[in-house]
Formats: sequence, C-alpha cells, structure tokens
Amino acid sequence: MKPNKNQPLFPPLVFNVFKPARMTSYDVIRHFKRSLPQGFGKIGHFGTLDPFASGILMIGICGAARLNDLIHESLPKTYLAVGKLGVETPTGDTTSEIIQRDESLYLKNEISQFSVPFLELRLREKFLGEYWQAPHKYSAAKFMGKNLHEWAREGVEVKKEAVKREIYKIEVVKYAFPYLSIRVQVSSGTYIRTLFTEMCHYLGTLGSLVSLVREEMGHIHFRDSLHKKNWPMDKNPSILKEGLEIHEVLPFSILKLSPDQSVSFKNGAFLNPEQLTIHKQSNLSETYFWMMGDDGLILGLGEKKLAHELRPKINFSTHQA
Repeated sequence: MKPNKNQPLFPPLVFNVFKPARMTSYDVIRHFKRSLPQGFGKIGHFGTLDPFASGILMIGICGAARLNDLIHESLPKTYLAVGKLGVETPTGDTTSEIIQRDESLYLKNEISQFSVPFLELRLREKFLGEYWQAPHKYSAAKFMGKNLHEWAREGVEVKKEAVKREIYKIEVVKYAFPYLSIRVQVSSGTYIRTLFTEMCHYLGTLGSLVSLVREEMGHIHFRDSLHKKNWPMDKNPSILKEGLEIHEVLPFSILKLSPDQSVSFKNGAFLNPEQLTIHKQSNLSETYFWMMGDDGLILGLGEKKLAHELRPKINFSTHQA
C-alpha cells in the first residue's frame, strides 16, 4: 500500500524563517510547500507579516500548525519600527502616497528637538500596558471572509471594534529627526503601523512607517532565522534538521508517560497528572503540558482542566522519516 501523501512522516516541526520585504507570507508558504520533502502533512504559519515588513515568519509542518492559537496566546512579539514624522499615508507606511504633511512650527522647532530619554518617557507613560486598538483598514484582519486591505483597495472601508492588546516594552532606539526608531514588545494581534501612527499623534504630529522588522516571537530570534538562500530546495530532506521541535517553540512542561499511559493518551482518555513523571519543568503555563512517550517522542498536548484531570487537547500522529 502506498503511503498517504497527507499523512505526516516526521515529528511536528517549526521553521524559523526570515521573510524578506516585498514578499507575502503566502509566497513563503508556497515555496516551502513545493520544496519540502514529501510527507510533511499540512503546513501553516504563525502570524502573518505584511509584504512591507520583514523578519520572523514561523512555519509549522506535520501537525505543528495546529498550535497556531497557542503560539499567538503564549509568545509576545518584538518589532523594530522605523518611521518618519510629519507625514501621513493611507496604509501607514511608505507603500502608498503621502496624503498629508505637518508643516507646523511645533514640529520643526519643538518636536525636532526632543531627546531620546524624553521620547521614551512620554511613550511609555501613554502606551505601556493595556492598549485598545482597532485593526488597520489596510491589514490582514478578516471581514466576511476577506482581508480588510482587500476591501479597502475596492474602496470599501470596514471599521472594526477596538480590541484589548498589551504593550510590554517600549525602547526608543534612535531619533534623527524626522526619523524615529522604536523597539516594542507587544501581544499578538497588535498592528505596529497603527501603534506608530498613534504614538506620533500623541507627540503632536503625523507619522508613517519606513521599515518594520519582526525580531522575536517569544524566545525565538531573527538572528537564527533561515534566510532565503537557505530555504528548502528540490525536496532535499536535509532541511528537516533546521526545524525546531514543537516543545522548543512552546516550552511548556513535559510529562513522560509509561507505555500504558501513552496508549491511554492516544485513545483520548483522561489522565491523572499526579501519576505522571515530570521530565522537564517550565513556568510558561500551568494549564498545558507536552506528553512524551517512553521513546522520547512528543505524543501531543495535554490540558489540565481540573487538579486531577489532564485531558488530551492535541494528538500528533508522528513517525520518523
């Protein structure tokens, strides 16, 4: 019997990929889909990057894509944004024409003289912590099955309700008027173009991004990313060595199961966490646990709903290639 081409042949893996600017996230997925060795199962990415932006785009195969929601919930994102003060564009970046300029003396004589410590203090006072934001009209947020940017380019502006986000860190990296460079760590779903524009409004002027790099997702850094020259080619299986195992991306605690417990987990039975062996401890979550078989492979993800009840949330069907 021929193997099912949709049946994964490898453990769940995540590739830390560097997406270049002027390429869509789906362009990257398309390349991996046609260039990975057979047996990678379903493929998906964690967090769309606009074509304008570059940086980390994490791609999951062999069931790892099923962790999309947990990746978003668990891993904050760090961006380096460079913007120009005094100009406004419809998209919030330089991919569209300037529609408004700030010609005020306040911009030229006052804002231009702000110091880095002063800017950092002002922005932290206003934006750190809870932050309510509506998706940008030129974004990948969905409305009736279409991206907002698709509606906007058809001349239809869809306004969505503001959603609570979190701003964890703000650092002013450099200020060489009219260019302002900031590094921010934010919760998933935060639109940096909108944040930068609102920061500029708070300072008393306009602003649009010139460049945007996603530097980190949790502890995963872009300095370790696969650049385009190292992306998979010709279905060469050696690329699999570049993949991160799912428990390296989401470092939840790992529980080791006996053969009987492994069978029970695979069959969907609830387990008592007090009867399981802790293989590796983590403080990332008190709810989710990786379940490891006695062969050292991750069987799936367990979710603790009650103190004495751990139920399967995700089961992986994995085999070594």
